[in-house]
Amino acid sequence: MNAPLSDTLARGARQVAEQAAAEADARTTAMPLERGEHACVPATVLAARWVAPQLRRLTLHVPGLAGWWEPFGPDEFVGLVMPQPGTPLPDLSGVSGPNPRPVLARMPEDVRPDVRWYTVRAYRPDVAELDLEVVLHPEGEVDEGPGARWVRAAAPNDELAVQTGTTCYHPPADARVQVVAGDETAYPSMVAMIERARGRDVELHVLLEATPGALPDLSAPERGSLTVVERDGRPGDALLEVLADADLPAPDYGWVSGEQDLAARVRRHLVRERGLARTAVYFCAYWILGRPRG
Repeated sequence: MNAPLSDTLARGARQVAEQAAAEADARTTAMPLERGEHACVPATVLAARWVAPQLRRLTLHVPGLAGWWEPFGPDEFVGLVMPQPGTPLPDLSGVSGPNPRPVLARMPEDVRPDVRWYTVRAYRPDVAELDLEVVLHPEGEVDEGPGARWVRAAAPNDELAVQTGTTCYHPPADARVQVVAGDETAYPSMVAMIERARGRDVELHVLLEATPGALPDLSAPERGSLTVVERDGRPGDALLEVLADADLPAPDYGWVSGEQDLAARVRRHLVRERGLARTAVYFCAYWILGRPRG
């Protein structure tokens, strides 16, 4: 059954608003890298396992990426295009560019796949394997969206598609002192940023707000600092308090992701209190308190 006209119009209005917001952000925030080539390619789950109480790792076989694609940066993300339960993956050959949603929106609602975006943990091009790490809240704690439900239930041989994305961590070459902050959903990106900074003249100050024991321990940066903050109250409250009191050198660049209000408040602090230009801070709402996750 086709979606009602009102739903189609609402989606169109939402896409216009999102485009306008993206154009406004381009003038006020650090921007991701642009890819010259994108694809939406079939994939198969090879393995799915919990590596911590809130962290699930998926290993996908993605032969369509071999020979031309590789991650641009440590927080490279891709879209998982996930079929509805009990339905095969529809024809996605009409997808082009970085956003599969226009093609998906034209599909009947009962077969329309969901798409959600997750961080790449590793890529092995010789065997066309892609590892993704997804942070999930304890089951029943929040109203989960289709992505979280699919990832939680993912098992070997499940079929899906992978849509290429890009990296958002893109500091200027001379950005030596960097502040990286977020909640547990930013953990996979933080791990990779800390790894990438090793052996480089980068001072990385990482602040993570999370529930104790929910994730594997972060390794401290080679240069800089690591502060893990236990959540107390709404997301961001504890992190902002620690950040406000932190004795940090003047930063050259900031990267902030997590709950929407957390990301906005930390970015505001970096701009107003730490003197960073708006265009020197990347920030992203990975989720919104009170709405379904993933």
